[in-house]
Amino acid sequence: NKALEIVNNLGYENQEITKIELNQNKEEYINEIYYKIETSDKNKNLNIKIDAETGELESFEDIGLLQKENNNEEINSEEAIEIVKSIYEDIGVNIDDYILKKCNKENIAYRGENKEVWNIESYKQYNGIVNPYEEINLKFIINSQKVKISSISFIKDGIYENNPAVITKEEAMEIATEKEKQLTNNNISEIKAERGIRKNNSLIYRLENNISSTNKEENQDVYLNDIKIRNVWLISINHTEKTEKKDLNARLKEKNKIYYIDISTGEIIGGEYNEES
Repeated sequence: NKALEIVNNLGYENQEITKIELNQNKEEYINEIYYKIETSDKNKNLNIKIDAETGELESFEDIGLLQKENNNEEINSEEAIEIVKSIYEDIGVNIDDYILKKCNKENIAYRGENKEVWNIESYKQYNGIVNPYEEINLKFIINSQKVKISSISFIKDGIYENNPAVITKEEAMEIATEKEKQLTNNNISEIKAERGIRKNNSLIYRLENNISSTNKEENQDVYLNDIKIRNVWLISINHTEKTEKKDLNARLKEKNKIYYIDISTGEIIGGEYNEES
């Protein structure tokens, strides 16, 4: 049994499955079928979610751990990372497929009390490119020199299509530059390109069509109804000079931007304002 295999690998012994439910998640653009499995003995109550089609772990929770026990041993971040690597190995995760996003000790509210836990977040990466919509969140404590897991969550904010690379960097830069020249006459001072993974959005569409409102009724377009996660070229375009225009749409068009250029089709699938430039 996959669920028992997982809990045994994590050091929970003599567990018995007390409940199995087959559920379906149809929220927004995610459609998944999963098993919700509960196990229990006199001291433990584990809640496990497993993808019904792939058999992969989606989440694990030791319900009530933080109610019964506290983090009572000091370790540093390097030691915490080594613990994470060991846990990942226990649940069949290749650490090389992930890049660390956060590793720190936090106080979280649990049933009216502040509880200290280690919170680690890791992004999935594909060929060295980070997917910011796919991550693992792991929380654990150390009590009486033993690592005790509070929860593990595999988070997927959409379906990554992993589309093939067809468009070159130079082609993507040309596409973004041409669009930027249509939006503003300001001289381009800098243009940079890097690979990325992004969701499509309506930013460039709104700028093209002078839509400054975020009201959905005024902003209906294909991007809001067909969310995708694609491999893209991230083309950063900066300007040295900006005019003091009173019109809101004109000011937005002059902002420094990052264009999302679909790496397979060359389509501009969205973008963001480059506030750091």
